Amino acid sequence: MREQAIIDGILTEAPYAEGKVRRERRVEFKVPADRIRDFLKLLREKGFELMLQITVVDWPKDGEYELVYQMWSIEHRTHAMVRTRIPRELDKARMPTVRDIYPVAETYERDAHDFFGVYFEGNEKMEMPWILDDTEQGLFPYRKDFDMLAYVKKKYMILDRFDENKDNYVI
Repeated sequence: MREQAIIDGILTEAPYAEGKVRRERRVEFKVPADRIRDFLKLLREKGFELMLQITVVDWPKDGEYELVYQMWSIEHRTHAMVRTRIPRELDKARMPTVRDIYPVAETYERDAHDFFGVYFEGNEKMEMPWILDDTEQGLFPYRKDFDMLAYVKKKYMILDRFDENKDNYVI
């Protein structure tokens, strides 16, 4: 199976990682967070020249975020998913940037920062608002513990009392 050959070729140079075949043309790797840059450089050298996205999975019960880097190889016509976990606490949710390896990563890193609070060291655009405006910085609305109802009530000053004459909430 050519997917296993791809994994074996990568893991011989990255013994710190784990790899498995997901299905035809799909491989998956688990990498320690402190080795993510080395691993993504290696993937690029092995023909995975396109970064499709970086996503964040929130695992509040585990106290962790899982960062998932989605890569594609035109040469191998194969998708690679690279997973790593980092602490969920905002002061510890830090990763090194990979935008020098994959320039498009800058956009995905800014998304992860705006919505989850993951800080990518070395990406100087982390502090600039990306999607959320200046007043919403620091909210991280995609975290599972984000209270959207409380945010909406505060932002739009919705009162928690019911006006019996109008049959609706007083705003």
